[in-house]
Amino acid sequence: MPPRRPKRMKMSASKDSEQPVEPGQTPTPRSSEEAHGSEDDSPPGSTTDTLAVPTHASIPPVVPSVHSMIVGQIPPSCTKRKDQPPTYPPVFLQHYLQSEFDRLLDAAVSENTHKVQKVGILSYKNFCRRTGLAYWPPTLCSVVQYLVHLSSSGLAYSTARSYLSAISYHCKLQGIDDPTSEFLITKLLQGMKRLNQKSDRRLPITKNMLEKIILILPCTCTNSYEADLFAAAFSLAFHGLFRVGELTVHSRIPNNTVLKRENLTLDPVKQLLLINIQHSKTDQVGKGTILQIEKLEGALCPFKLVEKYLSVRPRVPGPLFCHFDTSPLTRYQFTAVLTKAITRLKIPEHTRYKSHSFRIGASTELAMRGFSSETIKKCGRWKSSCYKSYIRLPKF
Repeated sequence: MPPRRPKRMKMSASKDSEQPVEPGQTPTPRSSEEAHGSEDDSPPGSTTDTLAVPTHASIPPVVPSVHSMIVGQIPPSCTKRKDQPPTYPPVFLQHYLQSEFDRLLDAAVSENTHKVQKVGILSYKNFCRRTGLAYWPPTLCSVVQYLVHLSSSGLAYSTARSYLSAISYHCKLQGIDDPTSEFLITKLLQGMKRLNQKSDRRLPITKNMLEKIILILPCTCTNSYEADLFAAAFSLAFHGLFRVGELTVHSRIPNNTVLKRENLTLDPVKQLLLINIQHSKTDQVGKGTILQIEKLEGALCPFKLVEKYLSVRPRVPGPLFCHFDTSPLTRYQFTAVLTKAITRLKIPEHTRYKSHSFRIGASTELAMRGFSSETIKKCGRWKSSCYKSYIRLPKF
């Protein structure tokens, strides 16, 4: 009697047998016996029915992905390429496809978005466990209760919206119904936004304040190198309308978005600072922007302060602002020295001055000097009208 041929599995499962995969869940690896088993060896709708087999030969399972999906589990609604696959060995082909799949999906959103989505999904999962609700796939009932829970817990509207966006993202990835787009959810979010409107209490750092802060840095920092470092960083943050994340790192590990030494050029002839901003919050694909800062008179001049800092900075590549041991300047250090200097100056309401106060102060300065909206948006590299929330005109 001829041996029984193993069952051939399809590239994508039918919609009736496909089961949604929980976000963050990795496929269960199969043994070689399971991979060659008969059609009665696995229950209907299991992961083994959806693994992709590009050739007639059976192959081992793919390495568990960092994502919740594998190539064979792409929803039927996705488009399929008509090109013939390359003639690689089956195992290599499957691992190559999975690796490229993960790489493309990782690059689709920023690293910060990945982190927010992970926190949002974990928050929703913990809520469902505590309340006994079904976790995945999400239902309108579970999402409504989760949103009400977030509101009653005092979370900001923007945080709740980000968490729901994480749920929506995974629903769309798997091709299942997205309850976050329902009319009821939209109205609940609108109500949460109206009831929880909070004004931004951060105050702008003016040019006069910036000069006082820079002059007191030698008494605030531990040595002259640190004073030169923070004087250049504070002046550049103000005159370049920089986001603090563009000048500093979250930890001592450098990232790809922070401004680097090779991105800055001093033009002594034209007396300009030329800064190549390769990545920013509004430029995720890295088109780049060239920022020009002119030389000014007085102690606030960013050209002079940066030039002085570079004369003592170690001649090493990497982040522009670094300590003498070449470790990068962190966001915490930037904010801590700013707070220490403002406290020493005994400025009223010193707790309302944050690292973003430089960007707020520069935007307000441009508006008070009569610059147009388009000019302010261009200087601050804004793509929308959200720049208006940074302008704090004095009230009379």
